Amino acid sequence: MTSNPAQHIIKGWLFEDILLEFYRYAPCPAEWLPEHCHDEYQFCLSLDCPGEYYYRGTHYWVPTGSLSVIYPGEMHTGRDIEDRQTPATFRMLYINPDTVRAAALEIAGNGTNLPFFSDPIILNADLAQHFLDFHKASQGVASRLEQDSLLLALLAQLLINHTDISLKQRLAGRERQAIRRVREYLQEHYGEDVTLNHLAQIAGLSSYYLSRVFKAEVGISLKQYQTQVRINHAKTLLSQGIAIQQVAIDTGFVDQSHFTHQFKRLVQTTPGQYRLQDRKNLQDNLD
Repeated sequence: MTSNPAQHIIKGWLFEDILLEFYRYAPCPAEWLPEHCHDEYQFCLSLDCPGEYYYRGTHYWVPTGSLSVIYPGEMHTGRDIEDRQTPATFRMLYINPDTVRAAALEIAGNGTNLPFFSDPIILNADLAQHFLDFHKASQGVASRLEQDSLLLALLAQLLINHTDISLKQRLAGRERQAIRRVREYLQEHYGEDVTLNHLAQIAGLSSYYLSRVFKAEVGISLKQYQTQVRINHAKTLLSQGIAIQQVAIDTGFVDQSHFTHQFKRLVQTTPGQYRLQDRKNLQDNLD
């Protein structure tokens, strides 16, 4: 959805039960937003405009690049510090408390109480980048496994480093049989848009523990492994003369552009150049 396209741009979409929003406010005089609350946790990344929150009886300075957190049900409001001379961009994320509680239980075995963020303004460049990566990926420009992995990594960083609950992480052991089953599944179903939860069921592990132990055992993440498997199959298909667009579809990439980007990153040449090189090498060998 888009509101006032000539002035403000506001778009919203869902990733499962998580609401995500993109805001680009046009230049305008500084004013307070109406006081309001949400049933969900609200996370807001301020990309290019500082501001101020009033939350839990306190005024908070919100610098550019910060991630702000509002606890469910808490009244709050916000404003620009001064009249806005240029557009201001924000990315918002609203997560159901039950989803956060379930994540805390999975990540650390502690999901009794709702996690509370004692500092509602988090200035951490690495965390902000994780938030931005997931926010963009949730728009459908990445595989489902990558989206799931980015969300889990974001929640883990938030819960482990910025909440009040006691987190006791399970140590990553050597679950070789479980990892073997997951690798075999990804190899056999390389063209499918598999979810992290489905892989966790195959492994018999939690999603968070699977992500940790897979990287510890294999040396790369689940999404990186899936991409490598897909590219290996793509090379075979290209060598068979199958059209690049069809290869992208058959190997499970979002679109041809995404396929080309990943292929060039791993193979150091484009799919079109690879196929031509393969034919030339074949001809040279025949000669």
